[in-house]
Amino acid sequence: MSTAKKWVLLTGAFLALAIIIVSLPVPLSDQFISRYGDAMDWRSRWMAGRHSVDCGRVRIGQDPGAATKCGLEAYAAGRPFRVRYDIQGWDAEVAGGLVRTHDGHLYALSFYGNPGGGGRTLLWGQRVDVQSCPEPKHLFVNPKGRLNCFQQALSYPSGITSPNMEPY
Repeated sequence: MSTAKKWVLLTGAFLALAIIIVSLPVPLSDQFISRYGDAMDWRSRWMAGRHSVDCGRVRIGQDPGAATKCGLEAYAAGRPFRVRYDIQGWDAEVAGGLVRTHDGHLYALSFYGNPGGGGRTLLWGQRVDVQSCPEPKHLFVNPKGRLNCFQQALSYPSGITSPNMEPY
């Protein structure tokens, strides 16, 4: 078989697989995300590294105390860590979190499960915004008990589409 023919077959197989994956029905998409995580999980794991402390995910309505304490302890010990706080969104899943990398950089992450709205997290189209925390690095515990690296007080967004790691 010639090299050109192999490339055509390989390209065709790749396109067929891509079409199948993109057209997954919603229930399969939901199952994939619940089993393997969403873009926030993947990005925070990648940034923090394999040997980081996973301080967990605080769901809406849960007490953030243990996750916040974990983040503060890991930060004080100079260890990489990640923590995620789910936040009540209007029409899609929203979350904020912090990641400290192995080289000491501290980042705030904001997650939007479906930037166009629609209620459920999309398999394709999720968005994670990463913002470097200001120097000098400092962690605050806001009135909701969640970690923040920008300010201790809650700040409401200037508009419904304004990015804000900790709006409520």
